Amino acid sequence: MVSFRLDVEQEAPFSDFYNHRHIPDLMRAVPGITAAWRYQEHHVAGSLKYYRKQFLTLFECETRPDAERVLEAIAAWPAPELQSWQARAMHDVEPPCLYLERWAHPRKPADGNFAGRPFFMVSVELAAGREQQFNDWYEQNYLPKNVADVPSWAGCRRYSSVGRQPARHHAIYEAADLAGLDASLEAMRAPFRLVENMAWKQWDQGDRPVITWEDAATFKPIFRTP
Repeated sequence: MVSFRLDVEQEAPFSDFYNHRHIPDLMRAVPGITAAWRYQEHHVAGSLKYYRKQFLTLFECETRPDAERVLEAIAAWPAPELQSWQARAMHDVEPPCLYLERWAHPRKPADGNFAGRPFFMVSVELAAGREQQFNDWYEQNYLPKNVADVPSWAGCRRYSSVGRQPARHHAIYEAADLAGLDASLEAMRAPFRLVENMAWKQWDQGDRPVITWEDAATFKPIFRTP
């Protein structure tokens, strides 16, 4: 995963460069990448985020060793034009990071993960030494109930970073399309789910919260290869 924000007036020329030169050149130069997707932060009209939306690039690899070799190759691969973009238009750049799937709901999209669908992503960092308590509640209680209560989610998975300090965890809920995304978010926030959703506060409040950083955003697909 690569994450960054981009000045809105530069989105068109940057996307032409990034989608049709940078990513194809990278995939030719770095064996092991099987697919690439780009996503743009969604539902930001009317907010300051509109002027610097978040963009995600996801590179898929067959195995963890493949992904580790890809990270090494990207770090060594010369990309002067990308560095120029970083200097003048990109912000909050998160370097490439390896993420491994740690949990997946049995409901799975028929055409595979990240097949051009929008998603809702909930991200957290956790206090050192207290991760297991939260992970057990989240993966054994909260996520299964959430997906069961929202039949329109196409699938739900959770990923954890490798080698990043502090570790970051992403729960990704995929929807069939943008209308399905809106409907799923509305259903997730239905009154009968208030108790489940409010339970989150036990983890991010108090003198020693387990959740030390959190974010939630929706994303829509803007590029895919092959």
